[in-house]
Amino acid sequence: MFLPAKDICDDTSQTEDPNTIRSEEKQAWYVVHTRSRHERKVRQEIANLSMEVFFPEYIAWSKRKDRRKRITKALFPGYLFVRTVLNPENRLALIKTPSLVRIVGIGNVPVPVPEYQIESVKILLGKGADLTPCSNVTPGQLVQVIEGPLSGVVGVVEQTRKQIIIVNIDLVGRSVAARLDQAVLVPYLEG
Repeated sequence: MFLPAKDICDDTSQTEDPNTIRSEEKQAWYVVHTRSRHERKVRQEIANLSMEVFFPEYIAWSKRKDRRKRITKALFPGYLFVRTVLNPENRLALIKTPSLVRIVGIGNVPVPVPEYQIESVKILLGKGADLTPCSNVTPGQLVQVIEGPLSGVVGVVEQTRKQIIIVNIDLVGRSVAARLDQAVLVPYLEG
């Protein structure tokens, strides 16, 4: 038996205010990928959407030859953290944000970041620890040196300990080991 549309619409006891969060919908942290060097612009745009945004930054020395200057750099370049209920409306609003590339996840499904990881980064930033980003390199991984006298060299990570890495580089059928700081290494991508 079908009920007339009028009877269905007149039942106001079950209508919900669209601004209230249902109990099963909880806020979570999500990672959003931005265009290169557009993190601050995207942060402001998302803040205008009344969503909580976390953009971790650290103080570093500039690498200019003529002078040294303290500058603020992104701890995770190209990425921001957004805390929201990722319902269809909020997801669409995020995707429409200028300079935002995508919401990070597996395939098309955004994956939330555990709360403790965000809180740990906030604590480290709050304590004024000497933070620097480092690549996640593992033994056996092919890496390239990006700065210093060995810039451009490609090698295999032999071992890691205390952010010092020993890289074997094949030169004319021989190996050369070099101790390099992890900050100067990035995973090697051919081409």
